[in-house]
Amino acid sequence: MKRINWVTAVFLFVTPVAALVWGGMHVFVHGVTLAEVSFFLIYLAVTAMSITAGYHRLFSHRAYEARPLVRALYLLFGAATFQDSALAWSADHRSHHQNIDSDGDPYNVRRGFLWAHMGWLLVTDHIRQRRANVPDLEADWLVAAQHRFYLPLATAMCFGVPLAVGWAVGDPWGFLLWGGLIRVVVGHHATFLVNSLAHTLGRRPYEPGFSARDSVVTAVLTFGEGYHNFHHRFASDYRNGVRRYQWDPTKWLIRALASVGLASNLRRIPRERIVAARLRCDQQRLLDRVRERSQDAVGAVQAQMAEIAAGVESAVARLGALEREFARMRASAAGVSRERLRHLRGDLRQARREFRGAWRSWSREVSRMLESFGPSPVPG
Repeated sequence: MKRINWVTAVFLFVTPVAALVWGGMHVFVHGVTLAEVSFFLIYLAVTAMSITAGYHRLFSHRAYEARPLVRALYLLFGAATFQDSALAWSADHRSHHQNIDSDGDPYNVRRGFLWAHMGWLLVTDHIRQRRANVPDLEADWLVAAQHRFYLPLATAMCFGVPLAVGWAVGDPWGFLLWGGLIRVVVGHHATFLVNSLAHTLGRRPYEPGFSARDSVVTAVLTFGEGYHNFHHRFASDYRNGVRRYQWDPTKWLIRALASVGLASNLRRIPRERIVAARLRCDQQRLLDRVRERSQDAVGAVQAQMAEIAAGVESAVARLGALEREFARMRASAAGVSRERLRHLRGDLRQARREFRGAWRSWSREVSRMLESFGPSPVPG
């Protein structure tokens, strides 16, 4: 029989009710000021990205390295979210990746949307499993210190900071309401959506075997964590939105830190591996559809797809090689002529055009063949 985690349960149910009641009364009596809303948005962004860039991509996945100052700030402002210590948070998250969609997954979405969203937090089962998979974090004195002093630190950062800032500008209770209570409730459910909505809404272009999905809607609501199928397929990449235009403010923050020397060793999955995953996923989806309609056509479809895929693989291999060569040359620019760099840039532009053309051909052919075999007769 599961035991209820009463402290967490009370906190998660009381805070939204208090935010609604107190917020309604405050707005009715005092209205809303621009300063309150501005502080709410700024503190929400700072604390939420301390979870996404800090707790998640740095501490849980080691997707990059950061200076002690940055790590300390992540731990301070991450505590303000009241989502537990980085040590405990990362232990749960690593268990999720190691056991996705199975009984060992703390927030297994196959147990239901509400369970994945917050139900798992209301029981004590996952707490007993903590710390077995985070020896690296236990050896990090900053992480260990935050874990040891988590409750007073979280209280001070979550409620003390907004109260102090509000006191300084003459609006302590308004800032405490918006920057403390309402922000923590919004921050909770934005993070919870990564466990629930990101495993429910969207496409699976990199790995069809996971419940994790890519969705721009979820990405906007979670500071870039919504490209979740990519993340579960390539968890060590510091990006979630792998394409330049994809909404992922967390990757932009990490890049900005790297540009001023506060972050380093940003891990990126090679483009060839990412494209190979897309090709395999498209092929599997197409072959599953073909088998539903005509078993005899499987061989012919496989041969046709293999030929087009070979063109994509050749184009992406050339592009990847040129990108790596260009990066090496820029790193040792003193020994490289401007003419050589100019020539290499031209080769890169041509390689990108060739790759885009090959990928468009692949996408058109996959779409055409899916349409030719009609909609799947299997529901869902």
